[in-house]
Amino acid sequence: MIFIIFWLVIATFPNFFFINPQNQVDPLRRAELVLSTIGWILISTAAPICLLIYSRGRHYAIKFLPLTALVWPISLVIAQVTSYIQTGYFYLEYLTQFPIFVFTDIALPILIVIIWVDLREHHSKQMESAVDAVGQI
Repeated sequence: MIFIIFWLVIATFPNFFFINPQNQVDPLRRAELVLSTIGWILISTAAPICLLIYSRGRHYAIKFLPLTALVWPISLVIAQVTSYIQTGYFYLEYLTQFPIFVFTDIALPILIVIIWVDLREHHSKQMESAVDAVGQI
């Protein structure tokens, strides 16, 4: 669902996501756009892939979930702070004009981190049970 929802948002607002960093004169803005691009690709595609890999029994994949979830919102915060420093204005009105971005920019990263915490705890309990079972043999 993460993959489908996020890519539907990308398809609806391609100009928000597909920005050529090389078109920017300001090197700081260029770097922010590169980080942003990496971030939305991670959260839209890498996070669901990590969850799929985990569901297939390869539990090592959960250690990457926080990275896949947090690069995107961190890149947005960096861009907002830079915007404020350069112009004196935060450009947050997009959250009220297009409320779906509340989901992609705030709720989804939080949800993925919550899933990560839950899976990590579940996996560690399974490992403890397995160690106890082996110890009883």
